[in-house]
Amino acid sequence: MKRIKCSYCGAEFEVPETVSVAVCPYCGSTIWVQSGEIFKEHYIYDLRIEYNKAYNNAIGIAQRQFAAPEDLATSATPSEGTLHFVPLYLYQIKIRAECPENPHAGIEERWKTVLAMSTPLKGLTQEYRFPTRGRRFFEPRVLKRGKYHQPDRDPHELLELVVSSSRIRALREAYNECDNPRLHDESKWLGIIHYPFWQVGYTYQGKEYYGLVDASDGTVVYLEYPIGSKRRQLLLGGTIGLLLAGALLGAGIGSVLGAAKLGLEGGVIASLGGVFNMLRMGTARIGKYRVK
Repeated sequence: MKRIKCSYCGAEFEVPETVSVAVCPYCGSTIWVQSGEIFKEHYIYDLRIEYNKAYNNAIGIAQRQFAAPEDLATSATPSEGTLHFVPLYLYQIKIRAECPENPHAGIEERWKTVLAMSTPLKGLTQEYRFPTRGRRFFEPRVLKRGKYHQPDRDPHELLELVVSSSRIRALREAYNECDNPRLHDESKWLGIIHYPFWQVGYTYQGKEYYGLVDASDGTVVYLEYPIGSKRRQLLLGGTIGLLLAGALLGAGIGSVLGAAKLGLEGGVIASLGGVFNMLRMGTARIGKYRVK
């Protein structure tokens, strides 16, 4: 860790050695660590979902899972929730691949948000689709609401990763018009957004389970839930039924074609994918839900 001083309010605070852009936890100013320069484009998304709503959303998802115990919603006990503000980088992608006869042969213009922390919260992946609309300028008072995470990824290095696929798409479209299109790339990093998530938790039969809920729109991003003993038995029994069904179907088709044994083997093999999934769930104690 290293200690830096905010050039706006004068407060001192610690940040990891790897951080290149820091946010002052006292006034909310965004600072270039190396130069101390203030970067003003700092946004936040409103907290629209309070903890009780986030918890109810999570339990509702858990209860709808096939393997969850029937009494989960009534027997689970909520734990205290933690509000996290996760940093994102906001980019404007603006690329044009032009041909002599068509200056707008290939155009790619859009906004893009990318996680700015190298170790995301449990259950949050780089593929989660964050909105790019609805942000507002950051206000320091939100720092009192929850845990505030610092960005630790280089925004300029990420820009290259963000625009690479857009360049390819723009050039591909332009190649339909001419052989040697010229690429104009005006893409840029616009700033930092802090996005709210609720870490939810609950206890069922003495065991703790974890979930993550988008605190802006209520989406359950990730959730752990218990798998009931009766439903584990059903799943394990279902594997036998699935194998038998595959074998009988394969043998029947094979008999018609004059190769009953080969058909039986093929039917068993074809059912193995479903059998594996049912066995995995039937032997597991904890199920995991992830947003599609």
